[in-house]
Amino acid sequence: MSAWILGGSLALLTAAVGLPYTWYVRRGTHRCAAGLRAIAALRWKELATLVGQAMQQRGLRDFQGHPGALHPGSRLLMTDGNRRWLLSCKHGRAYRLARRHIHQLMEEMDLAGAHHGILLTEGKARPDAQASAARHGIEIIDGRRLWSLVRPYLSPLVLVQIEAEAERRTRLETLGVAIFALVLAIGLGAWGDRLEAALSRGKGPVAAEASTAPAGTEADPPASQMSEPPPLPEDADIEAFPDEATLQLYRNEVVRSVSQKPGVGRAYWLTHHTLVVNRTGSIDAIWPLICAELERYPALRAVRVQLNPRPGRDEQVRWRQCRVQ
Repeated sequence: MSAWILGGSLALLTAAVGLPYTWYVRRGTHRCAAGLRAIAALRWKELATLVGQAMQQRGLRDFQGHPGALHPGSRLLMTDGNRRWLLSCKHGRAYRLARRHIHQLMEEMDLAGAHHGILLTEGKARPDAQASAARHGIEIIDGRRLWSLVRPYLSPLVLVQIEAEAERRTRLETLGVAIFALVLAIGLGAWGDRLEAALSRGKGPVAAEASTAPAGTEADPPASQMSEPPPLPEDADIEAFPDEATLQLYRNEVVRSVSQKPGVGRAYWLTHHTLVVNRTGSIDAIWPLICAELERYPALRAVRVQLNPRPGRDEQVRWRQCRVQ
């Protein structure tokens, strides 16, 4: 596959995944972050009003009709008609709620005679705080949950500003994804072609031939096997079922004879059952000559022959057999 095609494909894949993720996932994250910054910028009295409105939808009312009756600075005492609820807010995005904040709220609940507690923050709650709150029946509303709670009660002007901030950050990330995809396509295309060209220049004839060998087999014979094999004596009898030593002599003779044929650059045995022929002529011209040599030896008539492409030609490797049996 061309490096430019590969680079273009990966760039399209990056854009196809990155752009929807940016607009449908990251945009919500930016909206939440901008909303929490806006909430953190509010005064406690303004935030208490928003939280009180949200809690009214859950059936809670200000205790004795006075918001923040216990400590106006950071707490709200509310009731559902029968039981008291103490709401404590750690106002600020830097808060990381821990177990001690849960214990502190429990002490304040005892002083206020509250049966339930809610701890709110624009920051985050640590796992130990979450576990402690679950054991003591305290609800934690942090980060994204707080944004979802008070968002319906923010003024339209603030919501427009939050949406504009989220869209601005999303557009910047979209631009970043597009630039990354473009750089990926150009980088893989340009450097891939250069690398491929450098590797092609570095390949010798033997390396080029070895690249055509099938997977799972040796690419080329050892150097000791590339030397000219000794010829078979002319008066030797050709056996139909030779021993291994005699069969190796037959293989050597096939290599020597086939390598001398016109249209053949070199021949060698890749395995005991696969003869590799680096050809310089057409298959139709050299195939009868190869089969004539193989069919002299009954034990080698059915071996597989790998015919490598001619140098400089856009051809494929071919496999043939002179006889099936």
